[in-house]
Order: sequence, then C-alpha cells, then structure tokens
Amino acid sequence: MRGFVLNTVKVRDEDLIVRILTKNEVLTLYRFYGARHSYINVGYLIDFVVEESAKTTIKRLRNVVQLSFSFLFNLEKMLNYKIFINLLNTHLNDITKIDNFYYNLLLKITNSMQERNSKRLLIESYINLLEKEGRLHKDFICFLCENKIYKKVALARGFLPAHEKCIYDKGFSEKKLIELFENKKTILFNDEEIEKLWKIMNLGF
Repeated sequence: MRGFVLNTVKVRDEDLIVRILTKNEVLTLYRFYGARHSYINVGYLIDFVVEESAKTTIKRLRNVVQLSFSFLFNLEKMLNYKIFINLLNTHLNDITKIDNFYYNLLLKITNSMQERNSKRLLIESYINLLEKEGRLHKDFICFLCENKIYKKVALARGFLPAHEKCIYDKGFSEKKLIELFENKKTILFNDEEIEKLWKIMNLGF
C-alpha cells in the first residue's frame, strides 16, 4: 500500500502515531520504534504494510519504505510543500474515508514540483481543491455585504471574495482572478501578488 504522511505524533519512548493519506482512506497507525526502522517524514510518499494487532485497537504500521522526490534537496520547495501538507492535514481532521482526488492531487504536486515555482504550483493546486469541494466562488459576490464585486476583488481566508472596503484590504484584478479561478493558472500574477495569495492560503483551507 502507498500513501502520503500527513502527520506524526511521538508517543511513549520513540513510538509514533502516523496519519497517512491513501487513495481512499486517511489511516491512523501505530509505529513502534526500532533501530532498523527508517525515519518517517511528514509529506513523504511511503510504501507500507498495515498489520492488525490483537493487543490494541489501533493498527500497526510496518515495512515502511520512503520514496524519494526529485526536489528533496531543494530547501525552499520542501518547506513550502510541507506547509501545504500541514494545512491539508488540518483540513482533513477527523476524516477516514476520502475521495481519491486528494491523493492524486499530491501525486501531481510532487511530480511537478521540481520544474515549477513551488508557491505558484501550490496555489493552483489549492484552487483545484476549492473547486472539488464546491467552495470556489467564481461569481465574485462579497461574502460580507452580498453585493457584486467589480474590477478589484479582495480575498479573505478560503479565497472568499470581498470588496476592498469590506475587509479593509487591497484587492486583485478581476481579470487575473478569473484566469486563476477558471483555468487554475497564476501566470498573470506578479511575484508580489503571489506572495499575497500565498499568505492568504496559509490562513487555512
């Protein structure tokens, strides 16, 4: 079985509780510490075996093999990727059964990261997630005053559209946001705008 490590929590000694995103499940497994065991890093794709345990209600994580990424030694890309994983882990809190969209999304990210600007790729991936969940507001109706927004569209957490005056923040060009929301492309945004979109995304999924 394969999956992405969403989170690890140390328990007694060096044992771990590990959350893993597979194609159709979010598993919570127990990993016993041992000298021959490989490290388990958040965000990594791993090959593993799930073992039933008669002694505990939680299943065991066994025979872990971490699969390497091409961007593994690019510190900035890895850092941004792990930020995305942490946000996704929080977003999927208390979920066990899941659509394969999320697993496939992380596969696409890890396969493209080496060649792409990491923040642009992750913002575009987030837009895909919002659309999948029915939370991408393409109509540009202000979530506060419920009136139509024209020309300059400000964004709140979750990329909720708002008037600049309603959230006291500078907005983005409507044309650029249409390109982002419709075609999932950040090409029209300059680097300063990408940083702003990144900060908004980091407020939470």
